[in-house]
Amino acid sequence: KCAAETLPYPPEEEIQWMLKECEKYLSKDVKVRRSDVLSSWRGWRPLASNPHLPPGGQVSRDHVISKNPESGVTFIAGGKWTTWREMAEDVLDKVLGEGHPKCNTLDIKLHGGDGYSESLSIQLIQRYGIMEDVAEHLVRTYGGRAWEVLEKCKPTGQQWPRYGVVLATHYPYIEAEVRFACQEYACTIEDILSRRTRLAFLNSEAAMQAIPRVADIMAEELGWSAKIKAKQIQTAKEYMESYGGRIPMDDDLSIRLPTLAEAMDVFKEIDVDGSGFLDMQEVKEMAIRLGQPLPEDRVQSIFNEMDKNKDGKIQAEEFMEWFNAEESKEGIKSYFHKKTRLIFNEIDTDMSGFIDVGELGDVCVRLGQKLPAKKIKTIFKEMDANNDGKIQLDEFTAWMDKETDHTEFRKMLSSSLGLGGTSWLDKSQSGGSFLG
Repeated sequence: KCAAETLPYPPEEEIQWMLKECEKYLSKDVKVRRSDVLSSWRGWRPLASNPHLPPGGQVSRDHVISKNPESGVTFIAGGKWTTWREMAEDVLDKVLGEGHPKCNTLDIKLHGGDGYSESLSIQLIQRYGIMEDVAEHLVRTYGGRAWEVLEKCKPTGQQWPRYGVVLATHYPYIEAEVRFACQEYACTIEDILSRRTRLAFLNSEAAMQAIPRVADIMAEELGWSAKIKAKQIQTAKEYMESYGGRIPMDDDLSIRLPTLAEAMDVFKEIDVDGSGFLDMQEVKEMAIRLGQPLPEDRVQSIFNEMDKNKDGKIQAEEFMEWFNAEESKEGIKSYFHKKTRLIFNEIDTDMSGFIDVGELGDVCVRLGQKLPAKKIKTIFKEMDANNDGKIQLDEFTAWMDKETDHTEFRKMLSSSLGLGGTSWLDKSQSGGSFLG
């Protein structure tokens, strides 16, 4: 249970749990990788409470049918999309009562049932020269109405397929479906991406990339002004950002604040002249070296925050106090978090979404540290919390989060790849600034 949100993001810990569960049932030859998750989403299922049950009565996961004793109105609540015909059948039978014919929903063809046949996909290919997967998708989705969809098709300009311009490569959804959906009262890009097609649920990145083209088509069909079209695109992008994809969202992973020793390393890096204190110019240069030059007034404001005794110099103690202040923590954590992700990506050379023991050994060689195989295995075992032979991003982050570093491997990574030494100030390693 949690507070309701309009656009809920799927929790990373649940994605990881599902991946580990899948792995139990798949062949050992199949690598279950975080990067294989092309889309993920989250929602709430409202459960129906029967008002005629005593207080604290069982909340149903099924639908509830009841009658209001005052109005005489019979109502149905709860249920789910996949049982809508059963729900209709149950409520009609309840209202009609005994002695009346039963609901005949199962004898009624669904929209598109007329004109459907086993060979319909072949007929569509022969008539329009569309790809086989497109034809099969259209038949499954629209039945006999697939002909109506294809009447809105435009030529591809290619020898094959002749018709059926797709919205996203490797997916069977075509532009004609957007035009057809507008005819069927679709009014938003979000509706097209998630319900009229299923692209958002299959590949969130592909759906995001399809937004501009879907907007163009809908603007043509519905006569949108430039202002309405821009608003639709913005809303659709916000909607798609609530879907997960191949890369976990930053906010879903936690990381500790830097230790005092790491904070002192930061102080020494900013103190370029080695004077033992920071002056205004050094703070300004730090922002530039981080790739985020700040306005003069903002630099002055930050400097004043640090300079507690107002002597124009920031001593190490003042810097540490500012570094550990509550108002500074979020920016600092976010900055170091992004740097941790950069280190993970640097080690994960095959972009599989996890680090294997070979990649851990490779990074040592690249950093000029030839560690014994036994030590590498020891470090790998420390990181691999669930002992599955793979270090996921959340495991790597948790390992970076530890206070102890008896192998000093974290220190080596930090100083060489992003959190300490001089490279953490290299603006080519984008990650933003904790100065804000």
